[in-house]
Amino acid sequence: MQQATTYHRRYLGKFYEKCPRRDASQRHDRLMFTYDEQAAIKAAHKSGTLAPTNEQNGRQQVGYRSGNELTDPAAQPVIWISKWVDYSDKYGFGYQLSDDSVGVMYNDGTRLIMMANGYNIHYINREGDELYYTVKDCPINLEKKMKLMNFFMKYMNEHLMKAGGSIAVKQSDSLSRIPYIHQWFRTQTAVVMQLTNGTVQINFLDHAKIIMCPLMTAVTYIDHDKNFKTYRFQTIQENGCCKGLADNLLYAYEKIKLMLQNSHAR
Repeated sequence: MQQATTYHRRYLGKFYEKCPRRDASQRHDRLMFTYDEQAAIKAAHKSGTLAPTNEQNGRQQVGYRSGNELTDPAAQPVIWISKWVDYSDKYGFGYQLSDDSVGVMYNDGTRLIMMANGYNIHYINREGDELYYTVKDCPINLEKKMKLMNFFMKYMNEHLMKAGGSIAVKQSDSLSRIPYIHQWFRTQTAVVMQLTNGTVQINFLDHAKIIMCPLMTAVTYIDHDKNFKTYRFQTIQENGCCKGLADNLLYAYEKIKLMLQNSHAR
């Protein structure tokens, strides 16, 4: 049992790694995992060694320090998905990033992104070519998609809360380019989204969220009470984490493995 717990912590510390870029179709960062680690994680989680009960505070916690002592606000993600709306039955998937830029992944495989300034537009066609416009020189063939984007923006502004809205966002102009959604899918319990900078975000239907950032080698956990806490994977490796985050990371591992399998099949 102790060996399984140690294996689990080692896994969490190495959970997220960036793979070298190979070609134009693989410009986004990859995640790397091993299958023997997966078996050990399942065994540790099932045995209950992942989150033993702490009698003093009445909560389930791995490690001997409080969760607040283990957090590292400096490692918060550079950018994350603050809002999303799924109209893929007709049009596509719309979202807003934490820097207030807005994007739509259309059903025809194209993407349109409006920068936070509301003026610059980034369009990616089916072949993956990236084209840059402004709202003043947007070509006629994109007029319908611009109208749909405005529809998504209006809906999100009027009806959706901004995830992590109280958190100061890092200056996005330090990025070489604003990332956009590379892929997404829904399950019975969550929405899984991957940005082109390698960030993977999972929004669970119980309103908990995790944001795994390869640049910061850290995971941000937004719990049911909207607490925004960031942990470096090295810290989790050495000290463990709360049961809620551990359960979500285990779920993320399973889904990311499927994403990698689908990517290799293409």
